[in-house]
Amino acid sequence: MRRRIRRFLYPFLLILVALIVQETQPVLGQEDGYLAQAQRFLESMAPEERIGQLFLVTFAGPTAEEEIKELILDYHVGGVVLLSRNDNFIGNADSVQQVTALNRSLQELAVLGELKSEEAEEDFSLEQFFSATPQTEGDTRTQIPLFIGISHEGDGPPFTQLQEGLTKLPNASAIGATWNPELSRTIGSIAGTELSAVGFNMLLGPSLDVLESPLLFSQGDLGTRSFGGDPYWVSVMGQAYTSGIRTGSDGRLAVIAKHFPGYGSSDRPINEEVGTVRKSLEQLKQIELAPFFAVTDPEGKPDTIVDGLLTAHVRYQGFQGNIRSTTAPVSFDPQALSTLMDLPEFSQWRQNGGLIVSDELGVRAVERFYDATGQEFPHRQVAKDALLAGNDLLFLSSFSREGEGYQTHISNIKDTMIWFYEKYETDQSFQQRIDEAVLRILMLKLRLYEGQFDAGHVLTPTTLLPEDKTESEAAVFDLAQQAITLIAPGPAELDEQLLIGPDERVVFFTDVRNSRQCGACPLVPWIQTSALQDRLLALYGPDASGQIQPGQLTSFSYPQLNDFLLQSPDDASGATPEPEDAELADNTSTDDGDALTAIVTPTITPAEQVELALQSADWIVFASLDNDPSIESSNALQMFLKERPDLAGSANVIVFAYNAPYYLDTTEISQLTAYFGVYSKIDPFIDASVRTLFSESP
Repeated sequence: MRRRIRRFLYPFLLILVALIVQETQPVLGQEDGYLAQAQRFLESMAPEERIGQLFLVTFAGPTAEEEIKELILDYHVGGVVLLSRNDNFIGNADSVQQVTALNRSLQELAVLGELKSEEAEEDFSLEQFFSATPQTEGDTRTQIPLFIGISHEGDGPPFTQLQEGLTKLPNASAIGATWNPELSRTIGSIAGTELSAVGFNMLLGPSLDVLESPLLFSQGDLGTRSFGGDPYWVSVMGQAYTSGIRTGSDGRLAVIAKHFPGYGSSDRPINEEVGTVRKSLEQLKQIELAPFFAVTDPEGKPDTIVDGLLTAHVRYQGFQGNIRSTTAPVSFDPQALSTLMDLPEFSQWRQNGGLIVSDELGVRAVERFYDATGQEFPHRQVAKDALLAGNDLLFLSSFSREGEGYQTHISNIKDTMIWFYEKYETDQSFQQRIDEAVLRILMLKLRLYEGQFDAGHVLTPTTLLPEDKTESEAAVFDLAQQAITLIAPGPAELDEQLLIGPDERVVFFTDVRNSRQCGACPLVPWIQTSALQDRLLALYGPDASGQIQPGQLTSFSYPQLNDFLLQSPDDASGATPEPEDAELADNTSTDDGDALTAIVTPTITPAEQVELALQSADWIVFASLDNDPSIESSNALQMFLKERPDLAGSANVIVFAYNAPYYLDTTEISQLTAYFGVYSKIDPFIDASVRTLFSESP
């Protein structure tokens, strides 16, 4: 009976939907040639299909099976995001083939998915309704391709998700340090070509945050994720990068600039807590908003205009001029987000179909905002508030209370979608908001696929992954050489100083961090302890120019330096150990065979090795990352300069900052022979920095 009633009412629902769609037409401009086609698609879609389009979900594993298959076929989700922490990548030489196959499988489910038949039972539950297709017999489900998104910020871990098989690209700060928009466009083109070739059609980037206020010693510091601290140059580099993405992907990769409206001045890590920016709207226009204006300007070049903006979980104090007033996080504040979208710089972009995408709705910051005690996570309300605030596409990642796990995440996604359906059926205002959001989503998907959702068009890539990466790797190395910045001293003071002599000893200290591409993957160091030493020998060793011999070089990690610095003075003897401290190295028979002679060698601890190396060093070279309070050894360089400057003696002290270069103060910098900002830790930047030790860097 319920099934017959539903079929009887369905034509009337379509009429109602058509009237609602007519009301939404003034919201979207008529310039886009896909508006009418998107409206026709919308009218053909059942309510649960529309609701599914709102959600960008995450799932576990490297194949399109189980939960994600169900979410695509039965819940009609509109998109997915692949994340390394969810083990979506296998992390070896076959990663490219694996992710290409995964992305194709996901799209096949969306555009070639089977039509599930309705159950015959009279007691037909809402859950069963979602696993059926409530259309008249003979109709088929609306087949719409997925958004398949990824964050690809460069510089390897932790902000590049797919770390094997593609060209290793620099981060935004390294690009910005070149002051060369053409290089930004080149890197964007490489990323666009490669990501599109393996099946992605949405890039969550670039970051257009202006690094105005670094959060020193905080895990929430933007660091090298920003093009820089000047809004004009962030704008220029962001436009060029966007243009490159468009060119490289042949227009098949949606660009979603983040983190709107900018958290470069946030006072805390926004994924852990909701940060606050204390600025008025007029002040935001001058700094934070300027780069976003640049990539939404309807008067700008079409290839520099982004498809969407990803909203940040940041609140603004003094937003409307009253310094005592604070907004909710802008991603959940309809008044604040509407005020921003009504600005002339955004209004036309929004009318032309510009998409608003929420940042991850399951992060700790959101959980704490809704319940500071951490006891509850009101997942339905979180998603509803984000939608009603103005977000069109809702990013559901870790969508559960901290510690509840993956199955709760999946259950909350399903429960939210079912609840949205119930509310859609009874709340006309909610229904209209959903239809308007879906219309924008459909318009963007139609633009990506030139109005054709057939399998042949969706599943056939327009770009191919180059087998030979020589050209792209050369472009990255060229950028690396241009990015390196001499911070101190002035160039005139450094002339002819950097040239390691044939008999001079060099000691390297490297900040070693490790991460995994997947849960079962091996730990991989961000920079090998011997990376600089190995590259120095490759360029100037016996098999090259012969300027350096292996015996001149010694390498240690920051943890080894840290252990040495933390030991008490009594522990560091610096003398040859006495026989009782020696270890038995070998037993050798005498000539007459009547006795064994014990040959002993001294036991040298790692701390003593560090001390001995420093005593004979002519050059001390530090490969530095950031100062992470959760990693004890990350401040080993500062400890060395503050507490044991005597250890340097007369040696030249060089620091290469492979992350943000603002962790040393002026007193510490004054103790250095040279301080270089390198910004990125990938191999071409290791190579380029080593060349500066022989004054070969421009």
